Amino acid sequence: MKKFFYSLLGLSLIFALAACGGNNDNSNTSSTNNDRIQVVATFSVIADMVHQVGGDLVEIYTIVPIGEEPEDHDILPSDMMAVANADIIFYNGLNHETGGDWFANLMSSTSQVAGVDYFRASEGVTPLFLQAAGLEAYEDPHAWLNILNGIIYINNIASTLSDFSSEHAHTFQANADALTSKLLALHNEWLGRFSTIPNDERLLVTTEGAFRYFAEVYGVNVAYVWGLNAEEEGTPEQMIALINIVNASSVRSLFVENSADPQYMNQISAETGVEVFATIFACSLSEANGPAATYYEMMRFNLETIYAGLTR
Repeated sequence: MKKFFYSLLGLSLIFALAACGGNNDNSNTSSTNNDRIQVVATFSVIADMVHQVGGDLVEIYTIVPIGEEPEDHDILPSDMMAVANADIIFYNGLNHETGGDWFANLMSSTSQVAGVDYFRASEGVTPLFLQAAGLEAYEDPHAWLNILNGIIYINNIASTLSDFSSEHAHTFQANADALTSKLLALHNEWLGRFSTIPNDERLLVTTEGAFRYFAEVYGVNVAYVWGLNAEEEGTPEQMIALINIVNASSVRSLFVENSADPQYMNQISAETGVEVFATIFACSLSEANGPAATYYEMMRFNLETIYAGLTR
């Protein structure tokens, strides 16, 4: 695990810079002259949800860069300053930002208060739990990969923004409703398609076990090298176990996540003869010019690509 160290002098400098840039008094006024609500999101999926709900009424700072895993993050001075200036901070929870306790330390170091300054976007989601030995008590964080859970996130965000800026509550809820309608249409379009795949081919093989929420709702099975980045990754035992699972199935494709090192899945492919079909998106959106630049586009791309890979 990465460690989180700051010197007293470094903290003093960061807060001095933050004090020059604005305030974090939790009043219903933005901390900049443009009157937009200053929002910090821990990673790109939540940041896009906030953007879709808040539109031009919000200004968003995303802590974890696109393409990186939120479980472990090295805090930057710009993260500290953004949090110190924020009106609202959204995080995923469900064991997602706990690597090295970076998020808890960031909230503590900037004197943020849960339910006042920072809010769990996944509040109300029924969690799945990890299956690796010794980690059974840990929640699986990847709840947004079930669209129905994503809708819970979106409504939580709309509610929090509305509480902060009640004069814009109608706009926030209307935006959330419009996005929810699009997502439900997408979900319903694909809900029955996966059930037509023969059971021994209905196996989604990935590097990390991020797609269990997805698999649960779309009726597919999952297999992966490791369950969560917080555990030991890519051990010989994990690799052999997955090779045996793939060889015992009729699966036609393997997949690698955009934030995962492809070497592991390439090795599985070499050992089994099953091709790595495509990159899919789990813990991060794509860049703006990519196929998964928004949450909706990410889910549409994943659904289309996973189905194509399993049925080709």
